[in-house]
Amino acid sequence: MDIRQNKSEPKRLKILNENELENIYGRPRFTYEDRCHYFSLSQPEKELLHLLRSVKSKAYFVLQLGYFKAKHLFFTFDLYEVEEDLQYVLKQHFNNSEIADLSAVDKSTRLKQQQLILELFSYRSCASEERRQIEKKARKAVTVYGKPIFIFREIMNYLSEQRIVVPGYSFMQETVGKAITYEQNRLIAIMHNHLTQSDIEALKQLLSDSSGLYEITHLKHEPKDFSAGEIKREMVRGKQIQSLYRLAQKLLPELGISNESIKYYASLVGYYSVFRLKRLN
Repeated sequence: MDIRQNKSEPKRLKILNENELENIYGRPRFTYEDRCHYFSLSQPEKELLHLLRSVKSKAYFVLQLGYFKAKHLFFTFDLYEVEEDLQYVLKQHFNNSEIADLSAVDKSTRLKQQQLILELFSYRSCASEERRQIEKKARKAVTVYGKPIFIFREIMNYLSEQRIVVPGYSFMQETVGKAITYEQNRLIAIMHNHLTQSDIEALKQLLSDSSGLYEITHLKHEPKDFSAGEIKREMVRGKQIQSLYRLAQKLLPELGISNESIKYYASLVGYYSVFRLKRLN
């Protein structure tokens, strides 16, 4: 999703496309069968309904309840925005009663209803402590696989396991972005502590074009065939980078990252141009 922003606002990390964003954060669009399922009431739910006063308040509660069952999220809406769902609820539970005012219930009533629903399902809202735990989870996930969508999914799994309401997308973007930046800085610090100047120069040689073609480009290309000439060139290239291979064997365990993360960072060498690689830290 392209996040629209003011020039003064920092650019947010793109994690989900439009369809994924709607699937997770969009208000449910129910079919008739969905309404039959999600707007049916268990005995404990009926007992909660009796605590509310007006038909409007009760209908709004049933709607919030049904949407929460579907997505474990809360939504703010006017009743005219969900007219088909409203008419089903009124017919099913309130003898086709009519509601004159189709605006949303007041904020206090809406929040009280949400708290009842949370307690009913043993869920909790995503408060400050929960957000701190999410940030810790994101930092752990990024060491396994640095791709934003993986970190996002790990957080979503954690929220489901802990029965926590999913926070807003902007918070998730910010949290994943911070985790990636934290991990990059952590890895850079380890590199600075373990690489000698000669190691750094050897790595820089991969991005030099003294022979007319970058060394890193040679490494990216597979041999054309199994001819003697190609095999000899591969052997020469292998000897040239043998010291870097040994350096990698020594350094990679120090990074404390998974094999998937190693593959991910390695894939960036193929993804970026040499010009872009030279600009990376």
